[in-house]
Amino acid sequence: MREWQYWTRNKLEILAGYLPAFNQASAKARHRVYVDLMAGQPFNRDRATGVEFDGSARLALAAKPGFTKLAFCEMATKAAKLQQDLPARYPDRINDFTIYPGDCNATIDQVLRDLSPYRRYPTFVFVDQQAAEVAWRTLEKAARFRDGIRKSELWILASPAMVAKGVKGTNADAFVERVDRLYGTKAWQTIQAARDADAISAEEYRDEMVNLLRRRLEKGLGYANTARIPMRMLHGMPIYDMVFATDHEVGQKIMTHLYRKAAEREPEMLAEAREKAADKRREKQGLQTLFDVEVSVKPSDITKWEPKGCLVTG
Repeated sequence: MREWQYWTRNKLEILAGYLPAFNQASAKARHRVYVDLMAGQPFNRDRATGVEFDGSARLALAAKPGFTKLAFCEMATKAAKLQQDLPARYPDRINDFTIYPGDCNATIDQVLRDLSPYRRYPTFVFVDQQAAEVAWRTLEKAARFRDGIRKSELWILASPAMVAKGVKGTNADAFVERVDRLYGTKAWQTIQAARDADAISAEEYRDEMVNLLRRRLEKGLGYANTARIPMRMLHGMPIYDMVFATDHEVGQKIMTHLYRKAAEREPEMLAEAREKAADKRREKQGLQTLFDVEVSVKPSDITKWEPKGCLVTG
């Protein structure tokens, strides 16, 4: 099983807090719909501590109040693990959820056809990609799934660092096409060219790439509110952002609150990860710890959610 860093656990704790709050805010609705475009594995393991924590599919099924209809998309191998785990773990929910093996960009039409009787109802879509696996057209279909004025809420992983790595990789041309499909425009290439020419810093590159996605969601799909939630590495640099898109002010308030709680958790999780990493280094070197070492980490600044200026308008 692949092991994950603490920021993945923090991200999923935000999700675990938001899903029941989403359902509580939608309690008057007869149905509540959850779509997971890259559902991953049933559970994960923290690389530093070895602690196991539930994946997004389990979290969605465990949410109380609950979703009444759920769709989990994943490639065949991981989908088989979900198919083995979820019915056994939630036998009373087997009629509530469906697992769709394959590329979500190919299965999204079937997913939405199956959910079409519920398109009037509140819908949350989780897009936990790694770099540029999900196409803009797929996001658009998921967003516009609902009838009426409001769109599905989206929570999307955006990783400029992975994009920057991919465009320099051995399959750069194919990767560039994937990023074109993710944004639904080649406008991101203007940002990439500016970074390649050292016209903007790495931080500015990350800001512009994330803000371009936000602008596409706001201008292209008409979302009233978008926000970026940075997830940080051991040295404090954001490794990726979670981009939240909603038409509902309540959703924005709930997510803001949960992100602030995540920012408060971050120093303790960071300190724990650093201690465990140091323990492993000492163990590898054959050293013994005679005293407990207290690691002091200052709380991270809570990033403001207002968008910064964009290099391109997409």
